[in-house]
Amino acid sequence: MFRNFTFACLVLLLGGGSVHAATVQYLPGPPPDPHHAHTRFGDADTSSGMLSIAGQQTLPRAAGNGSLFVEKIGQVGDTDFLLLTSTGNALCPASYSIVRVDSSGIAIPTAFFGNCNDHHEVQIVHGQDIAVIQPEFTSSEADTPRTITVYSNSTRRLAENGTPPARGMPQ
Repeated sequence: MFRNFTFACLVLLLGGGSVHAATVQYLPGPPPDPHHAHTRFGDADTSSGMLSIAGQQTLPRAAGNGSLFVEKIGQVGDTDFLLLTSTGNALCPASYSIVRVDSSGIAIPTAFFGNCNDHHEVQIVHGQDIAVIQPEFTSSEADTPRTITVYSNSTRRLAENGTPPARGMPQ
C-alpha cells in the first residue's frame, strides 16, 4: 500500500502534477540558527555534533559526519518533525535524517539517506508524509541521479524513489 502510494506521489511530483504539497517557508526576521530548532516538546540542539532534545540525546543516537544541522519541518497531531543535515566532505557533502519528536519527548531519527547533494527541498505530502527532494549530484568521484525520499508518517518508513533506501541502512 505505502509503496503504491509513494510511487503515485513520485509520478505526480516528477510529472509536474499536484499532490497538495507545501514547501517550508521561513518568517521574516533573523535567519534560523542551523544548530537549534524549537519543538513543542523542547529545544533541539546539534551544536555538539549529536542531536539532543531538551538536553537529552536521542536513542538511537543521531550524530553528524562533519557537522550536524537541524530544522523543524512540520507537525502532525502530537508529533513534531525535524530534518537533520549531516555535512560530510567534497565527495559527499550531505545526508539527511527525519526525526519524530512526540509529546513524551522521545525523539526517533531515521537512518541517514540521500544522494550526497547538499541542496534539497522539503514538501509535506497530503498533510502528513514528508518528501525530501534532492537534485542530481555530480562530484569528481561519482554522479548520482535526482532523489526523492518520502517518509511515511503512518508506517514510519522511508522510501527512496519508490523503494526502501538502497544502501542497506536500517530505518
